[in-house]
Parts: sequence; C-alpha cells; structure tokens
Amino acid sequence: MASDNTRLLPSERQQRIKQLVLAQGSIRVAELAEQFGVSEMTIRRDFELLEEEGHLERTFGGAVASEQTAFETSYTVRLSKHKPEKMAIAAYAASLIQDGDSIALDASTTCLALARELAKRPLTLITNSLDCAIELRASPAKILLTGGYLRQVSGSFAGPLAIKALQEFRVDHCFVSAKGISLEDGLMDSDADEVEVKRVMLAAAAKKTALVDSSKFDKRALVRICGIAEVDLMISDTYLSADWQRRLKTAQIPHYLVELSS
Repeated sequence: MASDNTRLLPSERQQRIKQLVLAQGSIRVAELAEQFGVSEMTIRRDFELLEEEGHLERTFGGAVASEQTAFETSYTVRLSKHKPEKMAIAAYAASLIQDGDSIALDASTTCLALARELAKRPLTLITNSLDCAIELRASPAKILLTGGYLRQVSGSFAGPLAIKALQEFRVDHCFVSAKGISLEDGLMDSDADEVEVKRVMLAAAAKKTALVDSSKFDKRALVRICGIAEVDLMISDTYLSADWQRRLKTAQIPHYLVELSS
C-alpha cells in the first residue's frame, strides 16, 4: 500500500486524508507520513490546506473532522453504516433490560437503534440524544432529557447543564458506544464534551454496557472515555476478528458477540 501511496499527487493525497478523517473521526501526522511515504511537514501542510477549506481541525499531533464536515457526512453516514450489526446488537441489549428499569442512553447511532427496540416498553430513560427522545415520543416510557447546549452536528446535548443533570441520577443500566477501541486506550470518541457526558452516565449506572460493532476495534479517536475493564459487558458482533476475540478472552473482558440474521 505504501508504494501506491508514494505515487499520489498532492491533491490525491489530500483527498485520501479527507476520506480517512471522515471515516475515523481523527488522524495522526506520524501515521499518515508513514502511510503516504512523505515527511511529517508535508502532512502538516496538507492539514493546513484542508483546515482552510473546512474539512478538518488541526490538533496537537493530528487532526479531527470539522464540525461542519461531521454534520454533512459523519452522522448521516453513521446512521446507515453497519446497520445490521447495530440492529442485532441493540436487540440483544434490549433483552437484558427488565420492564420498569431505569436506563441511560448516549447519543450514538447504536443507542438510537436500542431506543427503537425499547419503544413499547414501560421504562425510565434518560438521554442526551434529541433523536432518541423523538424516537420515543409515543412510548409508554418516561423520557428525561439532560438539557445542556445542543450540538447540531450530532443531535446531542452536552456541557455543564447536561453534566449537572446526569449527576443527580442513579440508573440500573447505562449503554454507550464509541468511535474507537483498543486494549491499551479502551473506548475512545472524537469530541471531549460528548465524552464527558458518557463518563458521567457510566458513573451513574449500576450496570455499564458498551455497544460497539466490530468496525470500531483497532480504530483510534481523540478522547479516551474509559478502559475496557471499566465496563461490565461489551456487546459486539461475530464479524469481530478471531485475534480480537482471543485478546478479549485472554484479558478476561466480559463480552457477547451477536449473530447476524441471514
């Protein structure tokens, strides 16, 4: 792959970088320099140009997708990407919930799939997701929105008001997702405000569950949510690589892999 990348024109390399930051949420200078066979200074110049065009925002040692780019592509694309996996994961997660339970849901697309599974259940749900609240508007469940400032890019509430609201609650279950996972860094996401909400949700829950389809493994994102061992259960799908299944088993990480219907 490196030999092909070294033949790219600057405009072609920059297009590849745009595609990577959209797919991953964040990228690092050193990794791209090695991948494309160019200097780190060349990648930084690419970042500078792409930031001026509004495609990304530079960070220390890397870059993240810009808010506008995230709105136009990332969230809407994530709604349709890996949809069968998310639906299967959500269906299994719903089977773990008893009527009358209290539940916290983050603003991920996987938790939106879970909200749809729970639409007819008598539950108490607290969420920072505008989409989840809308999905459940006709539900018999009691719905509590955190409040806070609305991040239009993801339809989520964040900030001090959201944190303060969540700190008042204790729930039976919390379900969160992530944009990246590694054994060393745990669960990661691309926005610091979103991550802070996820952390407080997890702290408020008796049972903590990560809903992460197999595409999230070995991906990196800007901000660490928590270590893998800090969640009680990780639900993924059987597309997860044999290597990762072995690593989770060796590390004694509780996990369940859902089968996708044919």
